[in-house]
Amino acid sequence: MLRYEDINDISDGRLYGPDDLVMAGTGGCEGCSKCCESDMGHSIVLDPYDAYNLIKATGESFDQLLTTFKIELSMIDTIVLPNLKMDKGCSFLKDGRCTIHQYRPGICRLFPLGRIYNDKGFDYFLQTKECALTEEKRNPVKVRDWLGIDNLEKNSNYINKWHRFIKFEKKKVAEKREMASHEINRFKKIEKNSLRDYAHILGEDEKYEELGFRKYKESLINKEQTDSEEAVKAIIKTSLSCFYMEGYDVTKDFYEQFDERLKLCLGRLRKY
Repeated sequence: MLRYEDINDISDGRLYGPDDLVMAGTGGCEGCSKCCESDMGHSIVLDPYDAYNLIKATGESFDQLLTTFKIELSMIDTIVLPNLKMDKGCSFLKDGRCTIHQYRPGICRLFPLGRIYNDKGFDYFLQTKECALTEEKRNPVKVRDWLGIDNLEKNSNYINKWHRFIKFEKKKVAEKREMASHEINRFKKIEKNSLRDYAHILGEDEKYEELGFRKYKESLINKEQTDSEEAVKAIIKTSLSCFYMEGYDVTKDFYEQFDERLKLCLGRLRKY
């Protein structure tokens, strides 16, 4: 889930498929680990497949990875997602080398490539201003070979499903806040007689008389704000629980577990 303002400003202007050659080869990054040593903020976002692989690589649960400060939860584009904790560089970097290289997160695996999504799925692009190794020192490599993912087509299908779910979650959060904003604006403009009638419909005549027009209106606005944020928190908590907190069985196929959790999560989110 890389974010950018204009892809032409950070790429070579080309889009690549899995069997295309791209100048991404870095010779194993021998002698260089600058990207892993840097404070990259919250940019190494972890998807469920990354969580599954980290559990497999470390033998730690997702909760243990959080409590040992190897990963953290961050607000990313209105929802909460886990990311590698990178304020002092990556904790999985030892003596300049990645200790979980076989199980490294997707964003690390992609680098210096990125993904750009479209109606049919996604394409790859080459980031030209991020890697410390100059283009002259890189070598051409087939995208699928660079990624080194078993059954890339199956993985790509999963990535598309996850991307669609993230869009769905963000939309659901936005809808809750938009509905609350609409109601709050309605309450702000409501006239005294209409508000009294509204209180009567709710069976809150006594509360209205006790608080009066202004304070009763404020109470409705505050409740709408609170209820909206509680609903948003519930949506985010449900998603985190389904795809991360409840853990994975690393002896079983990830993709089957993901599909089961996707159905489960969508079912749970219907009530919000």
